Amino acid sequence: MEASIYIDVLFFWECLMDLFLLWAAGRISGFKAKKWRLFLGAFLSALCHCILLVCFFPNSGGIFLSFALLIIGLSVAYLPKSIKNFVRLFFTALFASFLMGGGLNVLFMSTQAQSVLGQGLIVSHKFFPWQYLIWGIAVSYILLKIGAKWIEAHIRRRRDFCTVYIRKNGKWAEARGLIDTGNGLKKDGKGVIVLEVGTVLPLFSAEEGERILVGAKDSLVPMHYTSLGNPEGALWGFVADECRICFGEKTKKYNGLYIGISFEFFTGAYEGLVPPCLLEEDDL
Repeated sequence: MEASIYIDVLFFWECLMDLFLLWAAGRISGFKAKKWRLFLGAFLSALCHCILLVCFFPNSGGIFLSFALLIIGLSVAYLPKSIKNFVRLFFTALFASFLMGGGLNVLFMSTQAQSVLGQGLIVSHKFFPWQYLIWGIAVSYILLKIGAKWIEAHIRRRRDFCTVYIRKNGKWAEARGLIDTGNGLKKDGKGVIVLEVGTVLPLFSAEEGERILVGAKDSLVPMHYTSLGNPEGALWGFVADECRICFGEKTKKYNGLYIGISFEFFTGAYEGLVPPCLLEEDDL
């Protein structure tokens, strides 16, 4: 017996599912999009899917078609300005899709809640083994414990972090920075970023790096200040040729910014401290 699937019904549900995925991807990864852009991205993704199913892929478009439709939706809804931000949105959307699909699978196969809307094409019931649910919860708990720091930095406290790119002598270094509201240090009227020594070593030559690690500071510039736990009364660092601070979809660029060096490693999921004055107030 052949089953008839109405394209308008498929389009309606496809559009709703795409809208939820686009919204969830932005909420989890910390990106904002206007409502009309979310609706437009979901509409175009669902429309392309239905057209391709009718004209080219009557049976199945495969995983690459799904990825292509997701790329269309994300591009229209969020307009990512960098490959890194796009990849972050893309994998977050896949994660949301996995959670939604797995959750609905457990719900429908365990409770048959979908029968409230009618039997439709369901001809037999196959109950979901309860052992799978226990294993799923156990595996999810282990994964959450392993990725606790990543979740803390990228999801739960994502608004507290930014990405810092430093250029010196033609070399670049990247660090994840905590927006430290208690960091009021300034040099030449600009805020001071403090990075771990291991993060900035690639900016120096091999000889300079070795001398810095053994305590020599002839290639560094001191910044004098007093604070508890600072017996030397100085913060050692250097002046960067260029500094870029990425916060969400916005990027702030500075030239000649002083970068302090911490010879102790930070314990959190970050490699530096960034003063909020280097970011616009409405970004925080």
